[in-house]
Amino acid sequence: MNGAARPAISFGLIKDIPIQLPPLKEQQTIVQKLDALSAETKQLEANYQQKINDLDELKKSILQKAFAGELC
Repeated sequence: MNGAARPAISFGLIKDIPIQLPPLKEQQTIVQKLDALSAETKQLEANYQQKINDLDELKKSILQKAFAGELC
């Protein structure tokens, strides 16, 4: 090999390698946990995006009041 070149791995080389998978019940449990984590992550993302939006609105409001001379 020279530089970044890599030899190809063909299907023929790996087709007979056994791949162990957990039992179906365990796979389903893993999927359920990942789905729950995904939903929680999406909810957290939505919460943080709402907080960012609220802070942006607050910033605009304060700037507007400052330029209008309404801040003491």
